[in-house]
Amino acid sequence: MALFDSLLDPADNETVAAVALAVAGAERDLHGAIQAHYEALGVEPPDDRPPVDARVEQLRRLVRHHVEGDLWGYFLAEAAPEGLERPEEVRAFAGLDDDAWADRLDALADAAPEGAGGTARERADTVVRSRFGVDLETFETQVVDWRPERTLRRAIRGPIDDDVERLRAATDAIEHSK
Repeated sequence: MALFDSLLDPADNETVAAVALAVAGAERDLHGAIQAHYEALGVEPPDDRPPVDARVEQLRRLVRHHVEGDLWGYFLAEAAPEGLERPEEVRAFAGLDDDAWADRLDALADAAPEGAGGTARERADTVVRSRFGVDLETFETQVVDWRPERTLRRAIRGPIDDDVERLRAATDAIEHSK
């Protein structure tokens, strides 16, 4: 690949590909060790992960979105909660501070259908579910509390963090069975 081409699309850079392959390979090895540990304990092992080449492509997409300044787009494509609808409208809620979210929450509650009872949060939940396809709690934790740094961290470290938590859970189970 020519230097100019790698500047146009850094995700296709050979160095990025090599690093992505190394990361995906390390994740695969760690996950395999966790699965073997669970099997040795007589516990159902965690599911297999997608193939290494799929993870490499995911990391390359992450680089592309990051370089383009579009981690929100990456979040929508790779990490958004299942069922999330109307991403163009949802973007207006992403990363709101507490005061702005409180104002928007009140507006959502006020937009509840005539006769919708309950608290303001319950009315807002009704509107969020019908408009955006997820419950209010999911909307708050995944969209309102969205931060580019969290998306980046989860995209890079997510599989490793998941396996570290599985190892901690297995260790805890062993310690409590003594």
